[in-house]
Amino acid sequence: MKNNTKLIINKRDIDSEGNALLVDSSNVSKNGVETDRYNTLKKKLYVNLREGVSNRVECMKILKEIKDNEYYKLDGYKSFDAFIKDYDVAKTQAYNYLKIANAIEAGVIEEQYVLDNGFRLILSVLKDKESPVLKKSKQNSIKPLRFQLKTQESYDFYKSNAKFTSFMMQEIFENQKDLISKLLKMYKQLKG
Repeated sequence: MKNNTKLIINKRDIDSEGNALLVDSSNVSKNGVETDRYNTLKKKLYVNLREGVSNRVECMKILKEIKDNEYYKLDGYKSFDAFIKDYDVAKTQAYNYLKIANAIEAGVIEEQYVLDNGFRLILSVLKDKESPVLKKSKQNSIKPLRFQLKTQESYDFYKSNAKFTSFMMQEIFENQKDLISKLLKMYKQLKG
């Protein structure tokens, strides 16, 4: 006995390997939507969207490495901007990719989070650093200290030795509180 199920081959419906997708005409619902085809398309869409994000993540890593290591100079480009212009990458897009790559490297977000949520959401989350969605950064969360120095010479010294200045101030605070007390007393006397 023959199976009378008709198969329809639509040349436009091909899978990722270029094979024609077969549609079983017996699996048509009341409103004419072919459920198997619909499910196949949903799966294909999901895979393509995921591959698209994966490709963008790979592109992001490549751009970051090229910029960080200044590989673009090997081809005679004077700047990273000139390099990306020749590769038809929009400047905003390239720098958004770099922003995300730097956030991943700094531990602010994880690569899987980018894959799950996409670039637009990540960029909006990065603009709002206080977002509860973000994983805690590995960087110091203490705000930088700002103050005015009396002379340009002292400013130049501390500016050129910022890490030493931070170390020195922390060391004095933790281990030489008597010096801080003495200097604070002297400051109050001078201030009057």
